[in-house]
Amino acid sequence: MKLSNFLLVIMLWTMSAPCALSAPTPLEMENIQGQVRQAFKEFIQLWRTERYFELYDYGTEQSRKKLTLEEYATRMVELNWVPVGDLKDEEMELSFVFRTMLYVNVPLEFKHKSNQSLQFKKKQAFLLMLENNKWRFDLLQMIRSPFYTPEKPLREDPSKPQ
Repeated sequence: MKLSNFLLVIMLWTMSAPCALSAPTPLEMENIQGQVRQAFKEFIQLWRTERYFELYDYGTEQSRKKLTLEEYATRMVELNWVPVGDLKDEEMELSFVFRTMLYVNVPLEFKHKSNQSLQFKKKQAFLLMLENNKWRFDLLQMIRSPFYTPEKPLREDPSKPQ
């Protein structure tokens, strides 16, 4: 095969190969959104019921390296606030950064663990990353919640017109 033909084949292959940084297709976005909404609801349910050992499994690899299971559970038990109420899909706004990284922006209502009459609502952004085919959260954000929110997404949702 001539070098020019080889280069042409390589160029055509790279143009047709899916790129992790490219914007997801509408079908891929629908699939990703469904996965993320389900993972997020499970995550919030575990947090709401204070099942911190199970919640730890939803952490990103990087955050699990920084916090042991025992440290995480202890910090979460010491946290005075837990989310309450059910989440509706329409309340969850997803902002794609990449197909493997996105933000879930959602208004959450929090109640105080020992004084249940103390409640407030706050819109929060949660960074989710796809690791080993599962959507993972930053555990460090959780131990600072509800008062910490990561910085805004780097770019807007590609599915929305500019």
